[in-house]
Amino acid sequence: MKKLTLSLCAIAGVLMASADARPDLVAQVRAGTCTEARASWWGFDPADSTAPLQSALTSGVARLVVDKMPSPWIVTPLTGASNLELVLEPGVEIQAKPGEFRPKGACLLSFAGCTNIHIVGYGATLRMRHEDYMKPPYEKSEWRHALSIRSCRNVRIEGLTLADSGGDGIYLGCRGAVRRNVDVVIRDVLCDRNHRQGISVISAENLLIENTVMRETFGTPPAAGIDFEPNRPSEVLKNCVMRNCLSIRNQGAGYATWAGQLNAASAPIDLRFENCTARGNRSSFFFATDSRRGRSVRTTLALSNCSFEKPESARAVNIRESPYSATFVSIDNCRIVTTNAVGEEVVTPMNETWRKINLPLSADGEPPIPHVDAPDLSRAQVFDNAPGKSVRLSPLNARNLATYIVYADAARTLHFKGRQMRVGRYEPGTKPIAITDAQGKKVAKIPLPGFDETAFTFNAPAPGFYRMSVDVGRVAFCLAEADAPVAIDATAHAQGFIYSVGSFWLAVPPKTEKYALYASGAGEERVHVTLTDPQGICVWDYHNISGWERVVVSGNPPPGLWKVTMKKPSQGHFEDARFDVAGIPGFLFLTPEKTWTFK
Repeated sequence: MKKLTLSLCAIAGVLMASADARPDLVAQVRAGTCTEARASWWGFDPADSTAPLQSALTSGVARLVVDKMPSPWIVTPLTGASNLELVLEPGVEIQAKPGEFRPKGACLLSFAGCTNIHIVGYGATLRMRHEDYMKPPYEKSEWRHALSIRSCRNVRIEGLTLADSGGDGIYLGCRGAVRRNVDVVIRDVLCDRNHRQGISVISAENLLIENTVMRETFGTPPAAGIDFEPNRPSEVLKNCVMRNCLSIRNQGAGYATWAGQLNAASAPIDLRFENCTARGNRSSFFFATDSRRGRSVRTTLALSNCSFEKPESARAVNIRESPYSATFVSIDNCRIVTTNAVGEEVVTPMNETWRKINLPLSADGEPPIPHVDAPDLSRAQVFDNAPGKSVRLSPLNARNLATYIVYADAARTLHFKGRQMRVGRYEPGTKPIAITDAQGKKVAKIPLPGFDETAFTFNAPAPGFYRMSVDVGRVAFCLAEADAPVAIDATAHAQGFIYSVGSFWLAVPPKTEKYALYASGAGEERVHVTLTDPQGICVWDYHNISGWERVVVSGNPPPGLWKVTMKKPSQGHFEDARFDVAGIPGFLFLTPEKTWTFK
């Protein structure tokens, strides 16, 4: 009897597809006697169908068919529910309502914490209003996604076109404590003219993307066809496969991976690209992890039968390894296609010869230079050209967290000024600044300044060095002024900065044979870096750094303060930059007036 009822519901749905709302059929859905429904049963309004379509999405029906109506389904943000097969008939267009979607994170269709989602839309489209969001009255944003999937399990997206979003066509992100999406298939999908990425993968386990096209992304970096980019160490890129995909004419890279937020304690990365093509993008393929000593996430990257064709930039494929990375790269039967000066097509096989030339980063011929463990600060020789007087510090915005080492010349009150810097839509951090002495004993906790520059102090109970730990979460912190010698501690890890134009200084001890400075942008986020010796001679001037680059200063470099300067790039976007040093103590001084060194 139940099967007969389902059949009658389905027949009624077909017959009434273009009719007015059917509360009688909706009542059967609510009663559980009809598990297949049509969205038009809840109504249709050519000016705004948000209410009926939202009610249909959360009705609990197992299979919901969105009917082809005489005009698009005009809506404001929609949310879906678990255990839903959502079928969009050919020709259906769910379209963002003009003038709406003002909040920066407003998405066209969102699923969060859901299971068992199947979206089928061959010949159907989710469409937003890309150009509208790029100008007032809309605030600048990169999060107005067409389809947002966060912390979901058992998801299939098939046949759908996702176009003209104010963020990503598809966003695979996280919500709350569940830091991954699990068992996701994206098949036969077109991501067209989106603002930030065709697809963003923040965290996924068992992800298959096949027969999918990502084209003409433009608006805000990275502006890639697809970008794999975890935000936190707890997120994953596990068993992620792209097969038979095309990334074409994107403003950024065709295929990008920036896993700098993962570390050695994170779950290993497993990424495979099979029979994929990039054509006419700014660059074809970019891959980078945090490649610092002891910090790099274990990674397996496989490229098989891929073609990287006619990029706009000189470097089609950029796989960033360093002597300290934990990345295993496998390349099988791939090729790079470029055009020479006379317009001829040049095909470069990606084989072992190509790999030897391009990987790893230490292809400059220099062997790895050991990092220097944190030295005994009691042996430091301190220099203070303005004892007890506050000086302005280089305005560097330390991303997420930073540890400052501070020297007190006596038992006294030390004075500082600092501020947080807003990043995107993230709220300011609230954790107090923690002060410990050289033995790790807690000395004080200080309220963290907000977005306005604020003075703060702590009482040093004795002369010596103190550790000042600042954790601002997803934003950044700038220590603007100090009356004591201070440096950012990068002895255990590289230091990240954001939107920082300014300098820091490295103290090269006497009898140093050689040392290395590492600098990195973040994919399409680039930085211009110079290194100047104590006599003011520039020894390294590198424009538009994206992944890790290094300079080795050898031949007994002169001791003293070497100046590292960050500048805006001439190409690409200016945002994140990271630095690491090897061969000398990793203290980044924020002023040359107050420093220390070691004999």
